[in-house]
Amino acid sequence: MLKGAESQVENWDDLRYLMAVHKTGSMSAAARLLSTNPATVSRRLARLSEALGYELFHKTPDGWVASEAIGPLLESVTSFEGEIESFLNANESTAGQLSGAISIGMPGSLAVGVLYPKMGRLVTEHPGIRISLHAQTYRDTLGENDLIISPLRPQQGRLIVRPIGTVHSNIYCFEDSPRDGAWIGLLRNHDPYEPMQRAMSLMGGRPPSMRVETLHDVSEAIRKTRLPGLTLRMDAMTEPGLTLYDKNSPDLETPLYLCYHETRRRDPLLQAVIDWATDAFDTADAL
Repeated sequence: MLKGAESQVENWDDLRYLMAVHKTGSMSAAARLLSTNPATVSRRLARLSEALGYELFHKTPDGWVASEAIGPLLESVTSFEGEIESFLNANESTAGQLSGAISIGMPGSLAVGVLYPKMGRLVTEHPGIRISLHAQTYRDTLGENDLIISPLRPQQGRLIVRPIGTVHSNIYCFEDSPRDGAWIGLLRNHDPYEPMQRAMSLMGGRPPSMRVETLHDVSEAIRKTRLPGLTLRMDAMTEPGLTLYDKNSPDLETPLYLCYHETRRRDPLLQAVIDWATDAFDTADAL
């Protein structure tokens, strides 16, 4: 923790506001998370900043980012939160049934194709577990989640990171699909990443004529429009007639990583969800 912070921070509840903004990157999102309003969040942070003598965050196009000075404080509070959560969940499990909420951040297409079909098993084995799934693709931090499944491997933070699978994608079409350059891709924020880079290369450098949010949405749009599009192999296999746009183009293989904070390694609630998610990926018909 920052030097002198123990004596300077009189209201430890202010740290909840600090962590909420750090996790969400937004004053308004932090306010929703804490069931309050942005003015209260701003006031609490101003009080904490004055107590510590440091600027807590700076505004960027991507939201509020923590200043380097409070990095040690954030890590201390994150570890404390994880230890408390693990202790409470372990204590609860001694009564028998696991019970509690777990938040997962992951690509929406994989949630639909991999986790949804296995949700019944989790409900049957652990009816007390409540799952929140957040559609987030390129994440390298936990944010407000208990765990993330991401194509980006986190390089910072005290996270346990392990491979959970490899997903295949390519440009697919129907035999009668037009080949005039029109195609379906993802929203612009995906353009810097390899799937869209590879797709644009395959389509002669042309940007997509239609953009949607997820690869699962692309597969639905291919069915409706008959246009070629970038989608997952597992989605293409469910649609008779879909074939590779370029039969000589190999699939793009994207590794996926499951990540959670190291203080949660003994959390029985989180570990039950991790075991379930890992099994779902291991037994998926095709990725």
